[in-house]
Amino acid sequence: MNIKTKTMSLVTAVILGASAWTSSVHAATFSQIQPYLTDYKIGFTDGNKLVTQAIYDEFQITSSGMIVTKGGKKGIIDPRTGKEITPTIWDNIDIPDSKNIAIVQKGGWFQYIDLKTHKLSTMKFAGAHPYYSSAEQGTAIMLLGKSSMLLNGDGKVLVPPFAGKLTMVQLVAPGQTENKEAEKKRYFVATTPKELIMYDSASGKKLFALAKTELIPNEGGPDTAYLKVRSGGKEGLLDRNGKYVLEPKYNAIYIWNNGYFQVIGPKGQGLWKDGRMLAEPIYKEVGIENQNPDVYYTVTGDVATYHSVAKGTAHPFKKGAQFLHGSYVLGQDPKTNLYGVAQVGGGTVIPFTYSSVEGPPAARLLVRSDGKKAILPGWNKEVKEPDFWFDSYVTLGSYSMLSIKDGNKIGLYSENEGLVLAPVENRVIRYEEATGRVLVTEPDGKVQRYNFSGKPQEAGNPKPLSDDLTTEYQPGKGVMIVDRKTKQPISKHYQSVYLGSDTKLIVAMDRDWTDLYTPEGKLLTTENKVGMWKGGNDRSPITLIKVADSVYTMSVRPGVVGMSMSKTDGGQLQVVSEAIYRDITERMLQDHKIAIAARADGTFDIWAPEGNQLVNKLTGVNGYVAEADFNKLLVQTSAGWDVYSPELQRLSTGDYQSLKFLILPDRKQSAIVYQDKKTGLFGLLSMDGKVLTSAKFETIMPVDQLFMQLWSTSASQPPYVFTTKDQFGYLGHGGQELFATRFLTKKPVVTYRPISFQSFSAYSELMRQRPLELIDFDKPYSWPAGGNSESHFFANLALYLNLPKDAGKQAVLSELVSKGIIKADENRSVMSDEDMFRVAYFMATGKTSQAMTTPQVLEWAQKRGIVPFREGMSYYMTMNLYAEYQHILMTELMRSLKGKKVLKPKVLTTASLSDAQQQMLTTALIVNGKPANQLPVPFPQAEWQKAIQGLVNQYNKQAAQLLAAYEAKL
Repeated sequence: MNIKTKTMSLVTAVILGASAWTSSVHAATFSQIQPYLTDYKIGFTDGNKLVTQAIYDEFQITSSGMIVTKGGKKGIIDPRTGKEITPTIWDNIDIPDSKNIAIVQKGGWFQYIDLKTHKLSTMKFAGAHPYYSSAEQGTAIMLLGKSSMLLNGDGKVLVPPFAGKLTMVQLVAPGQTENKEAEKKRYFVATTPKELIMYDSASGKKLFALAKTELIPNEGGPDTAYLKVRSGGKEGLLDRNGKYVLEPKYNAIYIWNNGYFQVIGPKGQGLWKDGRMLAEPIYKEVGIENQNPDVYYTVTGDVATYHSVAKGTAHPFKKGAQFLHGSYVLGQDPKTNLYGVAQVGGGTVIPFTYSSVEGPPAARLLVRSDGKKAILPGWNKEVKEPDFWFDSYVTLGSYSMLSIKDGNKIGLYSENEGLVLAPVENRVIRYEEATGRVLVTEPDGKVQRYNFSGKPQEAGNPKPLSDDLTTEYQPGKGVMIVDRKTKQPISKHYQSVYLGSDTKLIVAMDRDWTDLYTPEGKLLTTENKVGMWKGGNDRSPITLIKVADSVYTMSVRPGVVGMSMSKTDGGQLQVVSEAIYRDITERMLQDHKIAIAARADGTFDIWAPEGNQLVNKLTGVNGYVAEADFNKLLVQTSAGWDVYSPELQRLSTGDYQSLKFLILPDRKQSAIVYQDKKTGLFGLLSMDGKVLTSAKFETIMPVDQLFMQLWSTSASQPPYVFTTKDQFGYLGHGGQELFATRFLTKKPVVTYRPISFQSFSAYSELMRQRPLELIDFDKPYSWPAGGNSESHFFANLALYLNLPKDAGKQAVLSELVSKGIIKADENRSVMSDEDMFRVAYFMATGKTSQAMTTPQVLEWAQKRGIVPFREGMSYYMTMNLYAEYQHILMTELMRSLKGKKVLKPKVLTTASLSDAQQQMLTTALIVNGKPANQLPVPFPQAEWQKAIQGLVNQYNKQAAQLLAAYEAKL
């Protein structure tokens, strides 16, 4: 039957179109209809008018029909006009290959729609399955039920409707079942009460027909070249030409791996393969070994006979024999019950003279009548008669290495290498867990290490570094740099030594610092060593930045806290900055190089090449955004955010509240969204920092960020969407408004989640991270956004120590030393983790920790749960050390004041909500049944202010109970 499509009247279209525009908009006609949002529902526009109302919840794009969802039901609209092809009445819709046939489902029934004619099939089917045929032929669609048929994606009927079953089968060529890369060709098989017919999957051509035969599907089974069929109540095998390779005379046939078929007859089981009946169906049991396609076995009574297909040999064992690997079988002689090993297709390789076997898991052992044991060789090793015997073994780190004991003698066995060391007296073997090596001490005191595969870790093991230098490893000591001509070492022992690929300097890493050598062997780091980063394993421990002929890095000096920017110059690593940094990282802006140097207080300095040197261009940077695809940098200072060139020249002058790259799917054309400080509204900047639009939008985002379905659309796709307080629209690359329509037409339904401690998890999270956002202490502690975190921290610590808030860092440190809270240290310029843990100990106990060692203090802090977790470069480069210490300070302060009725909840107001407070409250806000923080675009500010006021009132009423519940958990 035909679907009656709903068409929009001309009057309705005019009304919808008129409602879309404001006078500032210059309409643009879109090559394909585009989605828009009104009342958080989706509609579609052609750029000049609204072609559908905003009534949909989701959509899916195809070239031939756009699938839309409304109230859980799906429909299709024309992707060029928006006209309805089928209403939203279906449970599911699929358009295979985005072609001309849509499969629609309602309940348990399937139909199809021809998208060229918009006609719905009169027939209903119980199932519909698309199958990919080939790159040229695309997808074939199999429709199943009392009647079945086959279509291609363009709507061509490949197999007309018939009463019967339709099945897709895929076959490999005969002899290719063992080839995992063999091409599988697809066919379709129709089974009717009268006959079986096989069709070519691409053309629908009938290949053959057999009367009174039905297919037995091989659903998910191993690859096969044959069809399993049933005729006259018996099973047989057909080739792809319709010829029987096994006549239908068996009770059952099962498809096995490697081209084997198990056949079941009246007298028992058998095996067939490649046109040969290897074992007539007369056996109690048959089996194959998947690891070796040449081997199969048959079982009669309690005897299992292993056969070679290629050689036709047979080897009887008592039932329960074990296939080892290759073609070896371990088992018992059926007559003597003694154990040995035979090679299928060969002969006996270990005589059947052994009384028993043991193992695995560590090893498979043969046991002699006197109790002595021997190890059968491991995986893929030649099996032969044992040439060494022993009494017992011990695993060394894993089952691959064993220490064997024969009387008072000790030997070493490797699964990979066999007997590595024959047993001798007074040898000691142990496993080093720290290195993963096996340590062997010989009777003469000589020490040798072996790796997990059983190979000795040789002393020396030279690795060339340059024309002049190589390395030499000494077990237990480390790596030295050696002159290749004199063979003499020129360095101490290091943990590792390698040649830097970019810098061509030799990097010699010790435990706490690194040395640099030239390729000729000159030591560059005599007074200043290269500092190492210990924050995780997702980056190199050191940073080396090559600029012209120099290499820049971070250096450290004994007794000096902090690291300095330094460069290799004049044959030495020379300091070019004060020791004010804790790390440095190199970033690329397209083909431009910059260096980000992080300070302890969480701020950054940014260095850039100038001529032949690296120069500190920006200091006091609070934040930055760098994208390798773009040659611009976004920088935050105390004044705000601005755009900078890779040479660190300021391009914009807005001192903006925020900046963000708007990255398009092709990553070629992009812009920057800025936020105005006064209004909080957004506008667009070019990548050069020039203003493209005024700040009048509440949101601007790439279209694919809102509508993820548009991630791969063409260049004609409008790149950005925007919202204002009352409009939704599109912006072009240059910021021009291409389309706008009403964002909200009716008052949203706003509700709130219960504000209780159990259900309001965002409260506990904010209390853990930033308690000053929600509570007042007995003193004016504060943690304002931005600024120098070091000075903020010491101001709060001063208050705790009853010093003036502006006492300063040195006065606070002096007070801590005078009270015995931390140890005196003339070189201390910043607080360390140990210092902070000792402060926390004093806050928790009221006592000093002077009698405790550093490890004891660390152990206490770990048990206390206050040791910061630092892992990964992305965390470490944005880590704010004093923000971490502030967290510890506030945590211990809350614990010390618990139950003393000192902590008071802050009264929140909508006019002064911080970002963190807003984020917390928004988790309890529900808009039109959806959490506000999950809306596709933010709630308009005016509506949000109305909604949040009620939530703030409700929170303030519950704040005391929330705080009491949180204190109880401390």
